[in-house]
Amino acid sequence: MNKLIITIDGPSGSGKTTLGRAISQKLDVTFFSSGSIYRVITKHFLDTNSLGFENFEIISLEPLEIRIDQHTYIEKDLYTKELNTKSSELAQQIEIRETVDNILKFVESSAENGLVVEGRDMGSVVFPDATLKIYLDADENIRSTRRIEQSNNQETTEDIVERDRRDITRKNSPLVVPKDAITLKNNTSTVDELVDEVIKNLELQ
Repeated sequence: MNKLIITIDGPSGSGKTTLGRAISQKLDVTFFSSGSIYRVITKHFLDTNSLGFENFEIISLEPLEIRIDQHTYIEKDLYTKELNTKSSELAQQIEIRETVDNILKFVESSAENGLVVEGRDMGSVVFPDATLKIYLDADENIRSTRRIEQSNNQETTEDIVERDRRDITRKNSPLVVPKDAITLKNNTSTVDELVDEVIKNLELQ
């Protein structure tokens, strides 16, 4: 029996992390956000002015704690406007994406019970043979409100629009609806309603 892998792709602020965590709790599997790796690598770059490193270690998943060489990073320090903007820029580099893809494959191999993983190209590129692929979307104004709150009012609607543009138009692994993915709209639905819809589709696989 193949390992359970559920991918959640979608634009910034669509609620991928919230839904992913809820699904993982429901199914008792590992949850991971690919964006956290991009933000950690970006934080390391801003701290050291270098994209190179010798050691990358995931110390803890919940709460997230990652060590790159002698530097340790925790999740709560990874959501600033500067990090979000710069990580979106660095994510366009194919070398960075290949590094992140390799780390995600390691996370998947270590997730014994299965994996729910969210990002921009999880179902389209990184895990094209996933058990279930989800594309989560929401209206732009709703997504903007969520991201502004998450960044403690550091981001603006214009920042969200610009990140959407970069994600959709970038040459390497652009944001698309993965083949065979189910599309969910996260405007007024509750998390429980979305999870129920995911479980219903999972049972059809």
